[in-house]
Amino acid sequence: MTKRRFVLFAATAFVLAIVLSSAVVVGGDVYLHHKYGQVAGFNIWGYRGPTVGRKGAEEWRLAVLGESTAFGYGVPWDKAFPAYLQTKMNASPIDRRQVTVVNLAYNGEGAHSYKYTLKDYAYLKPDAILFYSGYNDLGGANTQVFRHTSPVFRATGYMPIFPIIFQEKAMVLRAGNLEEAYGGKKTTFRPKIAARATASALEEAVLISRSLGDQLSHAVVDSTHDEATAEGAPCGDRWAHYCGEMYAAVKIALDQGTRVLLVTQPYMTLNPVAVSLHHDQQRLMRQFLRQKFGDTPRLRFANLGDAVDLKDTSLCYDGMHLTAAGNERIAAALLPDVRALLR
Repeated sequence: MTKRRFVLFAATAFVLAIVLSSAVVVGGDVYLHHKYGQVAGFNIWGYRGPTVGRKGAEEWRLAVLGESTAFGYGVPWDKAFPAYLQTKMNASPIDRRQVTVVNLAYNGEGAHSYKYTLKDYAYLKPDAILFYSGYNDLGGANTQVFRHTSPVFRATGYMPIFPIIFQEKAMVLRAGNLEEAYGGKKTTFRPKIAARATASALEEAVLISRSLGDQLSHAVVDSTHDEATAEGAPCGDRWAHYCGEMYAAVKIALDQGTRVLLVTQPYMTLNPVAVSLHHDQQRLMRQFLRQKFGDTPRLRFANLGDAVDLKDTSLCYDGMHLTAAGNERIAAALLPDVRALLR
């Protein structure tokens, strides 16, 4: 073999190896999306439920932003309140238009993440945004951002799912209970040696994936965090971050010509301290945003603090996350406000 042919052969083999390896990785990730996406995960574009296409001329599109309570943690995608809301809206359409509700919420996120989500999904062209927030910011500034930290998602819009599946599998192997593992609860579960080894391998794969992502993206540097906190100072030291981040997100939505509905979630009645903080947080946030944006009809508020009794185990299974029946009740309670917003 001549030198020229050898170089050509080596280059071709290298390209084929990269292409085939990429095909295997992408194919495996698409398979995991298909297997888990509709049950407990998200679709290939990073949001929960079926993917939506180009917005139709006779369509109202509503995007829901929030945390695990909006995502529908613990129930299938069609038992979360955004899915129920879509069904109820279409039972009696406004101006004969069908309504599509897109669930852009994600577990663990708070108000800080919303500005990224709005910009990343601006291509969906929603007519209205529903913010369902508060719980994850009760303990202080929550700076978690999920999708936007992925360089693959930012570059292509495709959201890989395999790191999440591997991470949660490792958590189950170590803790025995995914919900308790997410909550950081101690457990008496003692995994066997094989389970510990499998968990370690999965965790190592997740760490490698994240390390590569950080190197490709140099991480997401947030230069607006301090600005948002300073903006929300009228809410007091405790809620300055939350109010500032909500202001930033609402301003982005209104500047895009989108209508906004801010929803207060059911009050956390199981903990007297938490319910007092929740009341205070939501009251100051609503007062602050009314001062900032005035009486614009494109910004509305809905208080569902008493819509669901979180002590009722038929509606709420852990003091925070709702059952299918609880989510359906939230959707029914939201119906008048969403109709008024779209009209």
